[in-house]
Amino acid sequence: MGKISSVIRASYFKQPSWLSNVEYRETNYLSRSSTSEDAVLFFTLLCGYNNIDVDREPTEVLNELIAIDEVAISGGIAFEDEEKAILPSCCCGLENWREVLEAVLSKKDVWLGHDPFPTLEYINDSVRVWSDDYSGTMRKNLSQQELQKKYYIEYNRNDLIKKLEAIETDLLEFFKYSFENVLCMVDDDQKEMLLVKYCKWFNLVVVNF
Repeated sequence: MGKISSVIRASYFKQPSWLSNVEYRETNYLSRSSTSEDAVLFFTLLCGYNNIDVDREPTEVLNELIAIDEVAISGGIAFEDEEKAILPSCCCGLENWREVLEAVLSKKDVWLGHDPFPTLEYINDSVRVWSDDYSGTMRKNLSQQELQKKYYIEYNRNDLIKKLEAIETDLLEFFKYSFENVLCMVDDDQKEMLLVKYCKWFNLVVVNF
């Protein structure tokens, strides 16, 4: 059975000197199970992608970050089964994760990045997530070899909707159990303000959190 996850990608920016230095990874998964390393790379990417200078005191960095109303951060939804993975492509952002849920609810396509162009196909009660543009709309001149490389992961539509709805919980629990913990050097009021903005950036609703 296929699974989905919220991920960030390519966090290759300068890490803050006041956080533990961690090894870069191409893809990091965000959930209650995330590590402190995932949280450091999330913060690194969040600041780097949004042009926040991390060579300052933590409170100064957080204050500038909190002042931003909208952010962009490379990543999105990862679709996987036991044998295959379809990850967000270039120019796809985690901040737009809810658009994927809305697309599945209304049986529409949605932007999942380019080169390749992951796309959605609806067949009765199933959703096929293709690794590349299955319809030929975005990539009209694919070679036969490129066509043969395309693959899909299939989900029951209702099951996929439930999995996508659970992304909200994953992102909230990532904040509580991983992200907040690596920011132990800032006070609780600042972390509370950061949570409010985090929920705004990623379109999250805090309920009994």
